[in-house]
Parts: sequence; C-alpha cells; structure tokens
Amino acid sequence: MHIRSRSRHPLIRCGCALAFLLVAAHAASAEKQVPPALKDALTEVRADLVMSDQGFSGEGAAILDSAVRQSRFVLLGEDHFSREIPRFTANLCDIMKPDAYAVEAGPEAARFVTSVLRSPTRRKQIAEHARTWPNSIAFLDVVEENDAAAHCAGVSRNPRFALWGLDQEFLGATGTLLEAMRATRPGPAALAAIADLMARDTRIVEQSRQSGDPGQLLLLSATEADLKPLADAITTDGNDATRRLLDELLVSRRIYRLNAEGSPDSNSDRAQLFKQHFLAEYAETAKKIAQPRILFKFGDNHSGKGFSPLQVRDIGNFVAEFADGEKAGSLHIMVFGARGKHGAFAGYDRPLKDEPFAITDYPEYRWMEPAVAGMLADQEKGAGTTLTLYDLRKLRFRHIDMPPDWKRIVFSYDLMVLMPEISASSLIR
Repeated sequence: MHIRSRSRHPLIRCGCALAFLLVAAHAASAEKQVPPALKDALTEVRADLVMSDQGFSGEGAAILDSAVRQSRFVLLGEDHFSREIPRFTANLCDIMKPDAYAVEAGPEAARFVTSVLRSPTRRKQIAEHARTWPNSIAFLDVVEENDAAAHCAGVSRNPRFALWGLDQEFLGATGTLLEAMRATRPGPAALAAIADLMARDTRIVEQSRQSGDPGQLLLLSATEADLKPLADAITTDGNDATRRLLDELLVSRRIYRLNAEGSPDSNSDRAQLFKQHFLAEYAETAKKIAQPRILFKFGDNHSGKGFSPLQVRDIGNFVAEFADGEKAGSLHIMVFGARGKHGAFAGYDRPLKDEPFAITDYPEYRWMEPAVAGMLADQEKGAGTTLTLYDLRKLRFRHIDMPPDWKRIVFSYDLMVLMPEISASSLIR
C-alpha cells in the first residue's frame, strides 16, 4: 500500500512563511504608527470656505459642492437666531435647488408662510399675521430666515416648492388653529365649540400681550378638561380637515405639557411628530416629483445620525435611514458661530433680545474648543467671510484619541462649518 507524504509542496510552505512575515511586518509597523492627536487631525481635514453674496469660494467650496450634489437629503444642524446662518442656507440652496425645505415650525405656520413666499408683500403679510396672532410662527417670522426661505423658493426647480413644517405648532398658535378649523366648515356643534374656545383664547392673548408672560396661553396651560368640549364637538360633526387640525392642537399641547413637567417623553413625542409629518409631506411631493431633493434646517440636537444628545432617534437619524432605503445620499452639516450675538426669546409679543455668547462657554459645547482654536483666519479681506470647514468623514476609523463628544459628532455629522462671528437676527414686525 503506497503511503502518500503529508508534507506540502515547497512553494506552499514558502507562501505561508511569506504571508506570516508580511503580517508580522504590518503589526510591527502598526505598533510604531501613533495615531494623530485630535488637534493635528483637525488641521489635516480643515479647509477655507469663503461666504459672500456671490456664493461660496475657497477650497471648502469644492468639498461642500461635491457633497451636496451627491445627496438628495441635506440636513443643517444649527444654532438658532442669527443673520449669518440663514445666509449660509440661501447659498446652499443655490447649489442644491431643493424641491422642498423642511423646517422646525408647525405645519399650519409653514403652510401660511409658503402661501406668501413669492408675494411682493411677503413681509407685510407676515407682520400683519404676527400682530393678530403673536408668536404663532417659529423661526419663519424672523427677517433673515424668511428671506432665506424666499430665496430657496426662487431657485428651486419645483414650481410647487413648499416649506414643510415638521414640528409642533408654536406657543401662540391656538388662534390660528381655531381659525383654520372654522374655515373647514364643520357642523354646528363644532362651530359653537370653536367659537367658545376662540373667545377664551382672545382674552388670554390680550392679557399675555400686557404681561409678556406666555405661561397662560392655551397651548401651555389648557387641561384635557378645557379641550374636551372642542374634541367632543368635532367628533360629532367635524370633518377630516377639522379633525386633522384638532390633532395638531392636541399633540402640540401634549408636547408642551410634558416639557413643562420635565418628562423626557416630550423629546421622544416631538421626534415622532417630526417623522410622521415628514412621511406625510414626502409622500405628497413624491407623487409629483421623482426623487425629490429636500433641505432640512433644525437645531443641532435634531439633525445628526444615531441617538441625539436628547437620547432619541431624531429626524436626522430617521432621514439617514430613509435615504438608505431610497438608495439615496444624506448629508449632515453642523453650522455654528464661534462667538458673537444670537437672538433669544424675550417674552410673548416682544422683540428678540441680543444675547452675547462664545460657543465654548456653554458646558455642553466645550468639546468644540480644539475646532474653534483651529479656525482659519480671514483669507480674502473684503471679498467675503472666511468660514472653516472640517470634513468629519475623514476622521472616522483612524483610531484617533478623542473624547466621547467628538466620537459622537464625527459619526453624527459629515461636515462641520464654523463661522468666526455671528450677529443676532430680528423678528418681522
């Protein structure tokens, strides 16, 4: 019986030895390669992005342009109430030409603003609306935000361009919702209940105008018992449109109540509302436009991927997953001012107040110190403002030693844009 040798071919033995040597050499090399410090890594991935009335220029402009053109969904995570970030948004629309613009406002507020966006008396109509129903529109009643929205409508390829309000209605919106319910022409029981609550709301609004305190407004103070007669009457003889508006009033009231109680359910309910509103708006738009391109502008807590700092899967994560399902790209951009002034709520039916700040003075943003320290100086005096763009995508999977907040941001956002200084915005009045 012939016994075959178990030893392998010399070339096979040689190949195994060579592979072992290559692995060993790679391991030795890896031991010698020290990952860059975060400060140095940020320097490697930064680029100048010059913002002017003519658009963007500089090295960062090409990075931004390429990233935007590869994405059907672009999400801005911002600090609110500045003049400069809406200007950035308008320039972004010149690149993207979005079919719709999703914002952190209520659906009814967004519908009203959409209806006047292309009107030559746009600001006048919004001012009149604000005089009748103060603080019924979030953000879109700000001069610079409204101008940016109008600009985006003007450059859109979509003749039916619309603002998508994905949030709850703002604290002063009870009157606008009741007026919209009445316009749906429900039955007599619903009309009587609407009239009763409108009379009460009118009295409360006048008291709140005098004090500046929004606490008594119905969206902040109404109990379930206060709203039950309206809900029962609309159940009796309201129509689908009336019920939809009632649902918006009730969910807005619930979110404000939970927030006042300090319940984390306020954030989760709000995130769910963002998603539900998005799906409804997207479904309607997709009937008319194939593969619509959507721009989003929300606070930075909402626009990133993964769990947000509020510990919810927010609209940013939802859109990223939705884009994957659509075989489309999503781009998540954080944009902040390093210092300056931003607007702040100063009371019911009151102008915004100017609030000086430095972003790293806030404990929750202290992690930004190395990015702020690494900002580029103005490169082109008089030709625009030099912003600093950090391409966070290039920091992933490099074993860089970074704090937990940086690890979260690097995977939540794709680009970070820092402005050297921002100034406070103002309300349309």
